[in-house]
Amino acid sequence: LVGGDYFGTMGIRVLQGRGLGDLDHTVGPTNIVVGAAAAARLWPGEEPLGQRLLHAADTTAWLTVVGVVEDILLEDFRQAAPDPMVYLPMVGPEPRSWAVGSPAYVVRTARAGAIAPDVRALMRAEVPESPMYRVFTMKALADRSMAQLSFTLLVLGLASGLALVLGAVGLYGVLSYVVSNRHREIAVRMALGAQRDVVRRMVVLQGARMTGLGVLVGLGVALGFSRVLDSLLFGVETRDPPTFVLMSAVMIGVALLASYLPARRASSVDPMQSLRSE
Repeated sequence: LVGGDYFGTMGIRVLQGRGLGDLDHTVGPTNIVVGAAAAARLWPGEEPLGQRLLHAADTTAWLTVVGVVEDILLEDFRQAAPDPMVYLPMVGPEPRSWAVGSPAYVVRTARAGAIAPDVRALMRAEVPESPMYRVFTMKALADRSMAQLSFTLLVLGLASGLALVLGAVGLYGVLSYVVSNRHREIAVRMALGAQRDVVRRMVVLQGARMTGLGVLVGLGVALGFSRVLDSLLFGVETRDPPTFVLMSAVMIGVALLASYLPARRASSVDPMQSLRSE
């Protein structure tokens, strides 16, 4: 049950037909507006405008669809499908004749956090017998609906960030250790005439090849288990390409750095000195 310019105030777009006007609220519940999901469910493949519904509480009251509006989510941003909505006029030019005894008033303003006293004063003046006992902003309602999810994602974000750091540190340590153990091989190659740049490029490419194989395996595992996160995400796909590309790039970048620095140190030393130290 809605009244006034509800759709305009809530930013709900009218897709077909029209919304509910002053006349609809005066003559009684004869015209209604439906959401797109309700229209698709009730009249699949048909034109919803002009269709009629029978009121469950009054088997003589036929309701005619005069408009279709975009779908909304009532309970949670993570709903798999929007709620199928049917909007009826509240009926009556005065609050005393409305079908809802304790309606909710929606005010759209840039002063959402500070306008409550003004609205309370207006309510006392216009409808003194209707107390205004709860005030919410849409942002507060949205934040409250996402509070538990936000905490869960914060914990998961910290855990995944720590896992990324540990993975990067571990990868750097292993690759740098492996390359450091190749000092003798690098010295022999350079003693036989290999150029520094060629040796460094060879070592870096070998490290990148090994890391690339590990990244491919990790991506396969991540893609396989990503559906587990479906119920936790909003506004982001479980298989979000930028996320996978960024994490892969971080690991490959760490591998290149871990391969290049030890190779650079080893190739910068005189090969005979390296061989004597070995």
